[in-house]
Amino acid sequence: MGESSYSKILSGSFWGIASVVFDSIAKFITIPLLIGYYGKADYGLIALAFSLNVYLRLLDMGVGIGAVRYLSMWLAKNEKDKIIKASQSSIVFYGGLGAINTTILIVVGIYADHIFELQPDQINVFKWMMFILAASTIINWLSYIVKQLLTANEDLAWINQMTLITSTLTFGTAIITIGLKLTLPVYFTLYIISTLFILPLNIYRLRKTDISPWKLIKPKWHYPVFKEILMYSLAIFAMGIFQFSATNLRPVLLGAFAPQGVSVVTDYRVIETICLFVMTLGGVFFQVLLPASSKNVALGDTKKTEFLVYSGTKYVSLFLALIIFGLVINAKSLLDIYVGEEFLYLTVWLVFWLLTLLELHVAPVSSLILSTGRTRPLVYSAALGFIASASLTILLAPVYNVGAAVIGYLVHILIQVGFSYFYYIPYILKLDGKRIFVNSFLPSTLLAAVSGIGVIMINKLFVIDSDLLKIIFRSVLFMMFYGLLCYKLILKPEELQYILQRLKKLANGRNNNGS
Repeated sequence: MGESSYSKILSGSFWGIASVVFDSIAKFITIPLLIGYYGKADYGLIALAFSLNVYLRLLDMGVGIGAVRYLSMWLAKNEKDKIIKASQSSIVFYGGLGAINTTILIVVGIYADHIFELQPDQINVFKWMMFILAASTIINWLSYIVKQLLTANEDLAWINQMTLITSTLTFGTAIITIGLKLTLPVYFTLYIISTLFILPLNIYRLRKTDISPWKLIKPKWHYPVFKEILMYSLAIFAMGIFQFSATNLRPVLLGAFAPQGVSVVTDYRVIETICLFVMTLGGVFFQVLLPASSKNVALGDTKKTEFLVYSGTKYVSLFLALIIFGLVINAKSLLDIYVGEEFLYLTVWLVFWLLTLLELHVAPVSSLILSTGRTRPLVYSAALGFIASASLTILLAPVYNVGAAVIGYLVHILIQVGFSYFYYIPYILKLDGKRIFVNSFLPSTLLAAVSGIGVIMINKLFVIDSDLLKIIFRSVLFMMFYGLLCYKLILKPEELQYILQRLKKLANGRNNNGS
C-alpha cells in the first residue's frame, strides 16, 4: 500500500470515468438495437426486471457502506483480526440475504401476472426472467463483500478496470444475441453470467490486502465485530430505504400507475441510460472519496478533511458541469441518434433530469457525512424526500407519464441538497456551506451555462444536417469556451501544475507518500 491516498483517488477516478464512458457508449449502441429487436413492450420487461432486482438490494440494510467505513478505519490502524472477522461474518450475512432475495424473486415470478400489467405472451417470459435472476442472487450477494474489501483498501483502479471488463462482456452479449436472434430469456441468462465473470479475479486480488483470501471469504459468524458495522449500518439502512426507493422505485410506479403500462418504462429507460452516465460518474467520486474520508476521520486529520471537501467539491463541480451541460446542448440530437425521431418528445424531460444531476457536486460532503457516523438526521430528510417523490410520481403519472418520475426526482433532490447545506454542513460538519456553494460549486456551473448558451446561439448560424456532426461541432465549441473560461477565471496556474505533476507521477508508477 505504498501509493498515497491522493494517487489512489486520482487513479481510481481515471479508471472509474473510463469504465463509465465505455459502459455508456456500449448501452447507447445496444439499447436501441435491443428495443428494435425485441420491441418496446418486451424490452420494458428487461428494465422492469432490473429495477426490481436493484430495489431488493435494500436487503443489504446499509451494511455495504458501513463495511467500507469500518474496514477502511481498521486497515488504517492495521487491525487485521477485526478485518478477517468482519469479512467472514459478512459472508454469512450476505449468504442469508441471497436466500431471501431468491425466495422473493421466485414469488414475484409466480404471481407476475397479478402484480404487473403484462400482455398474455409476456407472462411466461417475465416469469423465466425472475427465475433466472433468482438463480444468480446468492453468488451476486456474496460478491459484495469482496468488492467492499477492495474498496476499503483503496484498490479503486482495479475495481473500475474489472467494471470495464464486465461492460465489454455485456456489450458482446447484446451483439451476439441480436446476431444469432436469441430469445429474451436466453439473452437475459447470458447477461447475468457475464456480470459474474470477474468474481474469481476479484477474490484473487484480495491478496493485495496482505491477508489470505481464503481467510477473508471463509464463512464464520463473529457477532461482536459485525455488531459494530451493523449498528452503524442501521441508520444507513433506514436512510437507504427512502433514498433507494425514491430513485429505483420510479420505473415500478410508472409501470403500475401510468396509462401506457410497461411501455412507459421503456421511455424511462431511454432517458435514464443517458442520465445514468452522469449519475455513475457521481458514484465514482463517492466511491473513491469514502475510504479516504473514513481514514482521515479515523486518524483525526482535520486539515486533509477540509482539503478533501473544499477542493474536492471544486474539481467535482468542474467536471460535472462539463459533462452535464455538454449533454444538455446535445440532448435532442443524442435522442435522435440513440432511439430515433419517435422518442424526441422525451427531450424536455431528459434536459430537466440532467440539470437536477448538478446535485452530485455534494459527493465530497456526502462521503464525509457517512465517515463521521452521525447519520441519524439523514433518515428524516430521506423519508421526507421519498414520500414527496413517490406521491408526485403516482399523482402525475396519468398526466405526464415518464415526466412524473423526473419531477418527483427533482423534489427529492431539492430536499436532500437543502438539508445538507442548511443543516449538516454548518451544524454537524462545522464547515462553511457558503464557501462550498459560492466558491467551489457555483463558478464552474455558471461558466458552463454561459458557454452552453453561447454554443446554442452560434449553432443557429450554421445549417448542419447530420446529428452526429452537430454533436461534434457543438461539443468542440463548448469544450473550447468552457475550458478557456475555467482557465482564466477558476483554475490557478499552480493548481494546474500540481495536477499535472500528480498525473505524471501516477503515469510513471512512482510512489508518493504526500497528500
